[in-house]
Amino acid sequence: MNTQPNAEIEYSRLFTEADVKAFAALSEDDNPLHLDPEYAAGTSFKKPVVHGVLLLGMFSRIFGNEYPGRGSIYLSQTAEFLRPAYLNQRITAKVSLQHYDAGKRTGEFETICLNEAGKKILSGKAEVLFPEGFFQDESGSSPSRKTPFLRRS
Repeated sequence: MNTQPNAEIEYSRLFTEADVKAFAALSEDDNPLHLDPEYAAGTSFKKPVVHGVLLLGMFSRIFGNEYPGRGSIYLSQTAEFLRPAYLNQRITAKVSLQHYDAGKRTGEFETICLNEAGKKILSGKAEVLFPEGFFQDESGSSPSRKTPFLRRS
């Protein structure tokens, strides 16, 4: 696994009508722009669009399962939605490590999503707490067991 700045990980999938309906039911976001083709046809999008939060979930999958993986904590995310994501359109989420703070065990990532035409549809930044022991210091021992970033009240 590449642990250097600019390490890039990607994940692709498409969102079906069933995915969008399930999310609408779970979130109680039943905006007709996502669910009603007739309504969506009368908008600038012309057809139903995927909830933007589903795109953000693709980053959560990468951070929790791939990089940094099990034990990581997704701390924050900014996002600018640039273009719509449509049903049954292959979306690719990419994360790129921009900076790692060993003292806090946090990484700053660039996060983007591309549609199947390769156009950027989402741009943002994320902060992730890396699991203990993810990086080894030069002596080969694990970094400090302290987690100064997490505050207890």
